[in-house]
Amino acid sequence: MSSAHGPLATGIQPPGYNPLNQSSSMSSPFKILVTGGDGLLAHALSQLPTPDAELIFVPRHAFDLTKPGQMDEHLRMIQPQAVINTAAYNLVDRCEVERDLSWAVNATGPAALAGICAERKVRLVHYGTDYVFNGFKKTPYGETDPVDPLNHYAAGKLAGEQAVLRAASQNLVLRTSWVFDWHPTQAKTFVHTIIKAARESRSLKATTDQASVPTYATDLAVWSLELLRQGAGGLFHAVNDEGVSRYDWAQGILAEAAAGQLIASAPPVEPVLSSFFSATMRRPDYTVMNNEKLSKQLGRPLGTWRTGLRKMLAQMK
Repeated sequence: MSSAHGPLATGIQPPGYNPLNQSSSMSSPFKILVTGGDGLLAHALSQLPTPDAELIFVPRHAFDLTKPGQMDEHLRMIQPQAVINTAAYNLVDRCEVERDLSWAVNATGPAALAGICAERKVRLVHYGTDYVFNGFKKTPYGETDPVDPLNHYAAGKLAGEQAVLRAASQNLVLRTSWVFDWHPTQAKTFVHTIIKAARESRSLKATTDQASVPTYATDLAVWSLELLRQGAGGLFHAVNDEGVSRYDWAQGILAEAAAGQLIASAPPVEPVLSSFFSATMRRPDYTVMNNEKLSKQLGRPLGTWRTGLRKMLAQMK
């Protein structure tokens, strides 16, 4: 069960609403192919009511971004009007080791998919990352701020989003960060990590010098479909409100988990600097993104991640 909300989930139609199936002569709903069909965001999409669209979920192994022929064949068979690409190589540290594979999935794969979609006049929704910024700014980044990736993961993701935007003006790139949500078989988010450590009475440490915006995957899924409905294209920063440090994020998770009785009490978290973990890869320390453009596009505030966190924790009971 999902915690559905917003115009899409409630059935309330926002100003400028256009049903995905715009032709009254069409007997079948608007088809959307969702790649990475077994992942966190795909699961969030699968839980949303979509009476005007048919979402077809294809798992990573069946829709491989490194195999253009396979992707083209799926589009030929399914004949979707849109593709939502949730697949990515997001093991940031391993991207430095598996450089060719990560580049193929994050850069050349989306470029190939965008080309295939353009040839077939299919709209493409793709997801970017806050890591395209170097973190030097210290105030929230907008869509027009210059990019400067510090690591191989970020460089690959940047190349991928640029290729998608070049391929067609109707394509969407949604940059997001620190995505979390409940999933029936996966427990890989920062939320899961913190709660598991608390339950096992392990010491907790979190960085005070890394800041971004936690984003509830269900919200991200809702925004994605609303933008498709509107016929929007281009680049948007798709994050919830309120940037926080990893330390404050961890504290927020523990407080809510204790309030929801998932843990007996909130254990202390030791504040540390990023250097404590002796990371071998450079990460930007401040990548809070400004979501004002998306908020204006959708005609409402995007809401705090704290609401999504409470909904996720309620599903974990």
